[in-house]
Amino acid sequence: MPDLSAPQKRTLAAATEPLVRLIQRVHRAARRGGPPPDLTDPAAAHSVRKVLVVRLDAIGDVLLSEPALRMLRTRFPNATVHLVANPASAMVLERSPSVDRVIPYRAPWHALWRGGSVHWRAETALLWRLSAQLRAERYDVAFELRGDYRDIIFAATAAPKLLVGSGIRGGGRLLDGDAVLPENGHQVELAAAIASYGANVPTADAPRVHPTERHYAKAREHLGNGGATIALHLGAGFPSKSLPLDKFHAIVRSLIQTDRNRRFVILGGQEERELVDKFIQGLPAEAATIDLCAALSLLESAAVLAHCKLFIGNDSAPMHLAAAMGTPVVTFFGPSEPWKFHPYGCDYRLVEVDLACRPCDYVHCLWPAPLLYQCMTRQSVTAITQAAEALLRKEHPSL
Repeated sequence: MPDLSAPQKRTLAAATEPLVRLIQRVHRAARRGGPPPDLTDPAAAHSVRKVLVVRLDAIGDVLLSEPALRMLRTRFPNATVHLVANPASAMVLERSPSVDRVIPYRAPWHALWRGGSVHWRAETALLWRLSAQLRAERYDVAFELRGDYRDIIFAATAAPKLLVGSGIRGGGRLLDGDAVLPENGHQVELAAAIASYGANVPTADAPRVHPTERHYAKAREHLGNGGATIALHLGAGFPSKSLPLDKFHAIVRSLIQTDRNRRFVILGGQEERELVDKFIQGLPAEAATIDLCAALSLLESAAVLAHCKLFIGNDSAPMHLAAAMGTPVVTFFGPSEPWKFHPYGCDYRLVEVDLACRPCDYVHCLWPAPLLYQCMTRQSVTAITQAAEALLRKEHPSL
């Protein structure tokens, strides 16, 4: 499915906003639950009892919203915080003290964008039921942290007393609080700006995850004893963001040529099993690898990454997970905007190709073959391995 242009998105938002706004107003009027909280009054924050947070997209995006969730927990100390998120994405926040309840919802518009199949009749019925359940919760305030007009519309159907988000890409007429986002801000900072709307709160720090000792024990069991371990993640959400396998092979060959004691642990989900098998088959015999693809939960993967000296991989959820664990990262960007999605809170090197068409933020490349995905196919193996060696030397200056 081709990406909608910004004007198309604004047109679609403008067409749907009046009806949703009417539904929102009718339910608010029928509720008679008192005035909305004044978010500019710090004392009023203590009277907030229920907060809804909407973040319906991918694992990495949910992880980048974790500092904003922490800010909301601090800002509304007497409130329960409910998060509506994709069930797979929400697992990255398992054991997070900032969320009291996760409400799982696979938003069909995000699934369709990623190439999934959608049965609209069933999805419409599900959305109707979920919206009714959310309205019954009578939320004092809701925060939509993505700045997506579709997700804003979804949040508006819950009819909270107050709805805060960013209407920069549409949906602003449904918002009671339209946050001003920092120019060229990182996703962590954009979500934090929405969460801090109307208040003077501390700047967001890096995302955190919360592996337990059980997760760390699992990691030690898999890794055992050996030389320096380098984590690899071969996949990405889209082909346009994926480094070709032959370049991953060349990276490994270069790194073991420098130090044959280096080991590589391969992470990934079940959907990447075939890709990992193909990668392993093409490795030189002397490459020591630990294949953990589809073998770990997200928090177990986080614990493994905490034991690694370096992570090398595409712009993906494991890259952000490595950053959250403080593991140095080498990553390579194609269509993604580096200022918005770079690893946050860790030492990193970001390698990219200088092309007039990028960053485009299109997940479906607009170039025809053989120029398709050239922002990834033209990535320099030398630049990537030099970045890796620089971070490894920084971690261990004697190397």
